[in-house]
Amino acid sequence: MPLVVGLSLEKYWTKFELRESDLDFIYNLLLDREAPLTTVEMASALINFRIERLQEEAQKEASDDNQTYRPGDEYQVGNQLVFPDLNMLKGTITDIRPGENPDIGSFDVIEVTIGDSESKRYFASRLENHKLNFVPESASEDSKEEVAILVLEKYGDVIISRLENRLKSAEDIVQIAGRWFPRALLADITEGHLNLAEAVLDVAEGGPLPTAALLKHVELPSDLDPLLAEFSMNYGMQEDQRFDEVGPAGKVLWYLRRMEPPEVLFTPPRIEYTPCPIDRSVLTEDLLALERSLDDELSPIEDSTEAADDEVTIALIFPHWRVGTLPLSSRLQPLFPTAYESPRILFNLIDGHNGEKFPGWVVRAGRYVFGLDEWYRRYEVPAGGLIKVSRGDEPGEIIVEAVKRRRRNEWIRTITINSSGRVGFTMLKQPVGASYDELMVIGLLDSVALDEAWLKGEQRKTPNDRLVAYVFRELAKLNPQTAVHAQALYSAVNVIKRLPPAAIFAELVTRSYYKHVGDLYWRFDDGQWSGA
Repeated sequence: MPLVVGLSLEKYWTKFELRESDLDFIYNLLLDREAPLTTVEMASALINFRIERLQEEAQKEASDDNQTYRPGDEYQVGNQLVFPDLNMLKGTITDIRPGENPDIGSFDVIEVTIGDSESKRYFASRLENHKLNFVPESASEDSKEEVAILVLEKYGDVIISRLENRLKSAEDIVQIAGRWFPRALLADITEGHLNLAEAVLDVAEGGPLPTAALLKHVELPSDLDPLLAEFSMNYGMQEDQRFDEVGPAGKVLWYLRRMEPPEVLFTPPRIEYTPCPIDRSVLTEDLLALERSLDDELSPIEDSTEAADDEVTIALIFPHWRVGTLPLSSRLQPLFPTAYESPRILFNLIDGHNGEKFPGWVVRAGRYVFGLDEWYRRYEVPAGGLIKVSRGDEPGEIIVEAVKRRRRNEWIRTITINSSGRVGFTMLKQPVGASYDELMVIGLLDSVALDEAWLKGEQRKTPNDRLVAYVFRELAKLNPQTAVHAQALYSAVNVIKRLPPAAIFAELVTRSYYKHVGDLYWRFDDGQWSGA
């Protein structure tokens, strides 16, 4: 297909930077349309604008003393050339000599001095067979549209990203749910309008409700464009702390913040992590591989270049089990809905066993999903239980299933609380309703006693090295070999204190009182231990 001069080069678009003239164009575009636009819509229009400017530049160059370079043309010393495929580079021919390449045939090599500098570059002339000979000086309107579509397809990510970054720093343009509009042209949303919106949401038990449902009760000017009315209302509510926008990307849903679960507004303390220094360089390849397989949301696991799985099975660690959450780990996060800006997203969880829907909340900053406490209890899922998470038939709906449901009594590691409130571990027979990871499973008899001990926080305040050693020795007593697997240690430590795998594994390889006995098992050397 035909191309517009200068647009065939990757260099021009990959080095795309916004100019003031581009921002003026965007602002005028929004004024002309009188409606909010998405970044993609603005990027598409901007590409067309740039194409027109490039054509104008090419035509201007052609009308000056400069010739447009074509490999098939013949030139003289002193000719001034412009190179459209080199971002309109200009130069003067200072020498011509015969080319030497028997495979090509007769041609010349021209020496070109670039601009006013001493820099010289060399190009072919009298070269009949070359693709640049066939690039026209201009293109039809249809051709320009085709080029704009191709540019958006191939370089759209770069252009959109740089456009968004620039617009975010502009004070006079605001963004709501992926659309942009000049702040000064928004409809006036008064305190009265917002009070009515609050009352409607109150009746709806907090929400969620789309903006259109709220506008039915809010009187805005009848001649106002519906899209602009909705955008203005969204902006007014976004700036008011009473309201929370909880819809997934591309969908605006409003909720009353005061009626959201506390665990959504504030990270539950049991899954809250206080960062500590970790020397990851000491971890062995086996431990790094275990860390990746555990897929803890606190682990710095790089996003995979492979396509995200449609179904993920995880072993639930104790703190998430206790507060009814799922981790937004590197494997799970792609399954759940996301948003342009909203920190919290309300969506539907689906019980994979009976099809029942119930609300779930994605808390992006805390990297967790809330809303599964009752579901865990219903199916007697233990800490360490295997949960299958998959996409539902509808966008944003997530199916959860307990793997291999079958109620039975099993001997599992179980939490104990002594008279002084100290957490320990023993082996007891416990009822479980789902399959579990043998190394991760943790039973609990007295949740009230555990919560009281945990709230006192004495063990949580213990330095990490002492805490890990204490839990290790507790687990070592539960088997005749006294060997403890790194994964079991990670699971048990997190009953008392939220720590990522690397913080625990680093203790195993740096402390002399841990002796590696093969695979991922260690024993405790009391002779090297100087603690209490």
